[in-house]
Amino acid sequence: MKRYIDEKTVSSLARGAMYLGSGGGGDVKLMELMAKRIIKENGPIPLISPFRFPDEEWVIPVAVMGSPTIFSERLPSGNELKKVVETIEKEKNIAASAITGIEIGGMNAISPVIAAALTNLPLLDADGMGRAFPELQMTTYHGFGMKASPAVISNRPDKTYLLSSDENTEIEKQARKLVTDLGGWAAIACYPMQGWQMREAGILQTYTLTIRLGEALSADAMDAHDVMEKMQKVFQKSIYGKPVKLIEGKIVDLQRNIIEGMLKGSLVVEGSGSYIGEYLSVFFHNEYLWIKKNDTTLATVPDLICVLDEETGYPLSVEELENHVKVWVIAIPGPFLLQTTKMLDVVGPMQFGIAENFIPIEERLKLNGNEG
Repeated sequence: MKRYIDEKTVSSLARGAMYLGSGGGGDVKLMELMAKRIIKENGPIPLISPFRFPDEEWVIPVAVMGSPTIFSERLPSGNELKKVVETIEKEKNIAASAITGIEIGGMNAISPVIAAALTNLPLLDADGMGRAFPELQMTTYHGFGMKASPAVISNRPDKTYLLSSDENTEIEKQARKLVTDLGGWAAIACYPMQGWQMREAGILQTYTLTIRLGEALSADAMDAHDVMEKMQKVFQKSIYGKPVKLIEGKIVDLQRNIIEGMLKGSLVVEGSGSYIGEYLSVFFHNEYLWIKKNDTTLATVPDLICVLDEETGYPLSVEELENHVKVWVIAIPGPFLLQTTKMLDVVGPMQFGIAENFIPIEERLKLNGNEG
């Protein structure tokens, strides 16, 4: 049965995407409102399975790059996303049959929905990160050999910029500089590929999962305990693993600095309840990347780390952190595709300057004598 993304579904998608942001990915609220308005005007969008997408048909991934703060101050019309898709079609002399995502965590879970609605194309149920990461090459598309080029950037519907290189890391550098020159944000389309390539290189059916997570968390009155319980039920029947609670307590130290345009720092949580006397450190670089207890590593990227507000169960981004807030720190085992050797060379701990080999959270808990 074909599924459609309507205004109600967008709300569920936005809610679920906050938890997959792992502390980053930007604020979903403005994107959610834009998507609802455009869907109201243009109608619901078909969400199609990658397993039913023809081998030779083309799909174009899209996203918004840059500062979420500047984005919220200089709102787009949405037509920037339409324009970058059309420009790639013209450049490659192709006709796209679907739009898909680059990252499913945070606001960029919604940008492909807007692009699909404005181009009258379906949305393909996949993305290239399974969460949020800070750079364009930090995708399974890159890890499994797809070319980001040609890439197209725009933050005005009447103007586009074409980027071309055989090296995906060079596309990231060019795009990052151009976004800065354009005032801090821009729509981007890149990694154009055919159906058979998407099935090899994408993380499949992440939109279905994210919507299902958002639907499970739709109750108004919830706390961290309720949210954790519902998350465990959703994730244990997915390509992700079952979330694990690592501590509950209070943020007692927060270090946060902007370095080379990235938000870097750490927080320390002092345990309470059954965790009294324990201290946990969480390190971040736009997203939460690394958890340590004393000198022992408990979790690292690419597994997902979330800091939940104890009272609401809401996932706190690195920008929202404050001292003395009561939180739960949890880890979610990432999709297996992110744990492959190819992807650890792209998004493993060492790619973020963390001198640790990646060990899945489930294995780390066993090594540390804690089954979670």
